[in-house]
Amino acid sequence: MSDDEIWDREMTMDEFKRLDPALQKKRIDTSLRRKVTEVHRWSRSGVPTGIDWRKKGGSRSKLRQWHDAKKKLWSWSDDAPDNPRSIRNKAVMAKWIEARKLLAAGRTAKPAEEKDMWKDRALALELQNTNLIAVKASLEDRLRRAEARIDASKKRRASS
Repeated sequence: MSDDEIWDREMTMDEFKRLDPALQKKRIDTSLRRKVTEVHRWSRSGVPTGIDWRKKGGSRSKLRQWHDAKKKLWSWSDDAPDNPRSIRNKAVMAKWIEARKLLAAGRTAKPAEEKDMWKDRALALELQNTNLIAVKASLEDRLRRAEARIDASKKRRASS
């Protein structure tokens, strides 16, 4: 199983609970960023045919419930990650609020060509950075586990 498959895949609640707490947080925060990026894209380019944006990202609870394994959008129940008053994901939630207002008004923002191109690149880099941080956390977790196994093995040999 590759590093990102440890936390960034379809999983049961039991599998999620067995994840390292840092990976649990990374999974939720990454999924939130992906969802907000999608809603933000809709506010700029229009909602794809057949999708009701209100059912996906019309409220914080719907944003939490939105699940799409193909896009690696995972659901969660804790409301702390998407609380706009929290510092944890404040900038992300501000983007979501802005996008939701545009969508609710029935008008999508028209991009100012070059400016939006740079914004898209920045969002893509933010997502890439988040994914790299998650991979790093996964590697650190695997390293801790491997070191613990090695230490346990050494202790068994020493006591034999």
